[in-house]
This record gives sequence, structure tokens and C-alpha cells, in this order.
Amino acid sequence: MLSYEEILERALLVAAEELALEEAAETAGDQPLTDEDGEPVEVREVQTLADAGFMGQDNGVVIRLTDGREYTLSLKRYR
Repeated sequence: MLSYEEILERALLVAAEELALEEAAETAGDQPLTDEDGEPVEVREVQTLADAGFMGQDNGVVIRLTDGREYTLSLKRYR
């Protein structure tokens, strides 16, 4: 049986894979993110922290963008 953290991690994985950064910027009334060449930045890859090689027990995801930036979202249980 999956833990709450594992279920939430899988939900984050699916949601992050479907991120449309250009649409999100437009919805917010802002310009889309662009790289050095002026091309729109998109999500290139999404992995769990464990699959991306992060050490530790935290659940979460790594989001890699086409401009080379990487972001992590970690799940921390506090109650």
C-alpha cells in the first residue's frame, strides 16, 4: 500500500509533466518565459527525487526546463 507521500508524489509527477508554462504566463497576464534565443521555455523532464538520484528520504519531484534550469518540489509532512 502506498503512503500519503508516495501518492502525492505521483500526483505531482503527473501534474508537472502536463505543465504548459506559456499558457500559465498568459493566464497570469504575463509574458512567457524565454531562453537566451527568445524561444519559449518548456518542461523538458520531470522525475521523482529518488529517480533523479537525490539522497534522502524526502518524496517530491525535480522539474527540468529546456533552458537548463532545475527546480525541486519536496513533500514535508508536519502533522
